[in-house]
Amino acid sequence: MSTAPIPILTVVLAGAAVLAGCRDGDRRHAVRRTPANLSVAAEPPAPPPAPKPVVRYVGSEEAARLIRHTPDLFLLCVDTEEQYADGHVAGSLLIPVMALDVGMERNDWFPALNRGRTPRKDQPILVYCWWKSCVCPSIPAYSQVAAKILIRKGYTNVTVMAGGMRDWSKKGLPVETTPAPDG
Repeated sequence: MSTAPIPILTVVLAGAAVLAGCRDGDRRHAVRRTPANLSVAAEPPAPPPAPKPVVRYVGSEEAARLIRHTPDLFLLCVDTEEQYADGHVAGSLLIPVMALDVGMERNDWFPALNRGRTPRKDQPILVYCWWKSCVCPSIPAYSQVAAKILIRKGYTNVTVMAGGMRDWSKKGLPVETTPAPDG
């Protein structure tokens, strides 16, 4: 019994028929498979990912404008108790940056001052501190660290007052001083 070699053209056509969706190698009834005639419904495209929140930096004068024109702005000082007592923006809460990870949601820090107030995740927040007095770029200011913590915790509208209270007071903007709160 001898076997005849299979012509190359037959192999190519059979392969093309399989790729085209022919059943049983029947090239005469090729059915092109499209999403409309597939028996399995095509999955809807995935929604685009939500934009990643970005921390915005503003100077002290722009921060003053935000305070005047944003009624639900949440003012957050992330300094130490002593720095807060030395001067802060009127109406701001105090949660030291070291306590921000645990203190933001339950906000039981300084009850007389903060009165348990906590911002919504989508509420605009202006974060500030006294800002660093050194010019070392590798050491971030408290408010820069706080902004990263807030973004990680899901807050989406975070603005940092660059230059902090040092710049605020240099510009002659109103500074409130109070005795250090007792925590």
